[in-house]
Amino acid sequence: MWVVLLVVLVPFTSAGLSLLVGHGGEVAERGIAVGAGALGLALAGVVAFPHLGDATPLAHVFAATTAAGPPIELAFYVDPLSAVLLLLAHTVAFLVQVYSLGYMHGDPRYPSYAALVSLFTGAMTLVVVADDLWVLLVGWELMGACSYFLISHHWELPEARAGAVKAFLMTRTADLGLLFAILVLGLRFDSYRISTVMAAIADGGFGRDDLWLPAVLLTAAVVGKSAQFPLHTWLPDAMPGPTPISALIHAATMVAAGVFLVARTYPLFLSAPAALNLLALVAAVTMLLAAFYALFTSDLKRVLAWSTVSQLAYMFGALAVGAWSAGVLHLLAHGAFKALLFLAAGAVVHAVGSTSMTAMGGLRDKLPDTFLTMSIGFGALAGVVPLVGFFTKDAVIGATWDAALHGRLVWPWLAWLLFASAVVTAVLTVAYSLRAWLMVFLGSPAGADLAEGEVPEIAEAPPSMKVPLYLLALPTALGGLVVVYPEAVLGSGEYHLLHPELGLVMTVLVALTAAVVVRAWRRSGGRDPWRPRVLPQPQVDRVYDIGLVRPVMRLARLARAGDRDVIDAYADGAAAGAWGLGRVLRLAQNGNVQGYLMVVVVGACALAVVAGVVA
Repeated sequence: MWVVLLVVLVPFTSAGLSLLVGHGGEVAERGIAVGAGALGLALAGVVAFPHLGDATPLAHVFAATTAAGPPIELAFYVDPLSAVLLLLAHTVAFLVQVYSLGYMHGDPRYPSYAALVSLFTGAMTLVVVADDLWVLLVGWELMGACSYFLISHHWELPEARAGAVKAFLMTRTADLGLLFAILVLGLRFDSYRISTVMAAIADGGFGRDDLWLPAVLLTAAVVGKSAQFPLHTWLPDAMPGPTPISALIHAATMVAAGVFLVARTYPLFLSAPAALNLLALVAAVTMLLAAFYALFTSDLKRVLAWSTVSQLAYMFGALAVGAWSAGVLHLLAHGAFKALLFLAAGAVVHAVGSTSMTAMGGLRDKLPDTFLTMSIGFGALAGVVPLVGFFTKDAVIGATWDAALHGRLVWPWLAWLLFASAVVTAVLTVAYSLRAWLMVFLGSPAGADLAEGEVPEIAEAPPSMKVPLYLLALPTALGGLVVVYPEAVLGSGEYHLLHPELGLVMTVLVALTAAVVVRAWRRSGGRDPWRPRVLPQPQVDRVYDIGLVRPVMRLARLARAGDRDVIDAYADGAAAGAWGLGRVLRLAQNGNVQGYLMVVVVGACALAVVAGVVA
């Protein structure tokens, strides 16, 4: 049980050591980052592997408060869900640290970067193994702080600062839902232990009227954390951060935490149909909207970012219709192939010096290792047989189909909407994945029109960047085997995840979509198959600005004017009056004895005159 505590403490200790060593030596600072990452992964394996499948969960309380009210406990809980997420988080974090040796070489801010990566990993670990809602909240908020600092790593860039602030404000606003949900659950169950609360809900005794509020509040929290509509725009705007951080955020930490929280508190959601319907509606809208964004984006990292938003919606859609195993397996598969895609994109950006796909092209022969591994990643994202994305996406779409025909968790019309959105989104995913792949690796090189000597030299990434790509390509290519036998990993859940007929139909759609995209690409002369201006991206931020930011700013100016012209004027007037009265009274205390005697004599005379008049 102490190993669980160690797996939490190692990343935090590594972060402290990285800051302590600072610029003391390149070997020491990089050795601490990579060594601690390897140690954390080893400890995560020691904790996780014994608790996969049908093993008995590990639960232990290390300390607890004794104040009034439900105790707040330093309690950890490891079940199959926690185990697989623990392995995912530490595997990606370790590979990011190794990858960063090459990608961040020569960066003067590497010590703080490495420390924040370790801190980020520790925060996600705390979220994954926490069995107390307040402990989970600590890790949840710490991840938000780390994301702010890592997104703004290049703080000299205005877009990096703006993206960090936007991410921080949007996610922190949504996090109020988690805070209030914790308070409500603690009041209802007299406990903040997640396992205790979920067991009580699973045993019954609480109806829809009791649980809809905390479930909806948690939905609000995960919508912000996982960048779902209407709080979906912060994630693509976080792309100015270093590409390895994008891999960490998109694959194993920040946005994955939202899906994990729903899966972790699933009995609560099953007891609150209102929350499931809301989650299904958000998922149906988000997956389709984000896929359209990715379809008409020319920035490689933003294409991948919008695909993350869309794929997270797939996971929420599966959970909304009761397909817990399908949603969790797609989370794991997405963690593997999205980490691969972002790190491969980092290798491309490292070679080309730009994230714009219009500045790329013809890189297949110049970057052979990146081409091979990124092709596997794009294939998994598009759902190509037999890569892992095909199996997990088939499980999700099949679950929505079953829900549309026989499901009872969400409204029938909403189940049909979710199914239709999932199918259309799958087609769009093929289109934008293939478009990006063609523009980056095939077609005319971006420097073909430049004179000799002006074309930038393009070279393959160093080994520290290539090795993580091949390691991530393995589960991306072979991970579909887990879908065939999910109980070996997750222990419980629905095991009929394969849908051969549906898989065949989706494969035909993938082939037809690919043919259309390739034809459009050839007609464009090996450039962009279509122009982004064909369908401008909706200006969601402008809607936010008009509907929310400007009214709040007007209210703020009104409040400021009231504070300045009313409250401050009253306080300043009272101070001025007291000051003036003091000056008048001060005249009577001038220290002149003759003046005092004259006042006494004049006063006595005045009193005598008054007394005479009265008499």
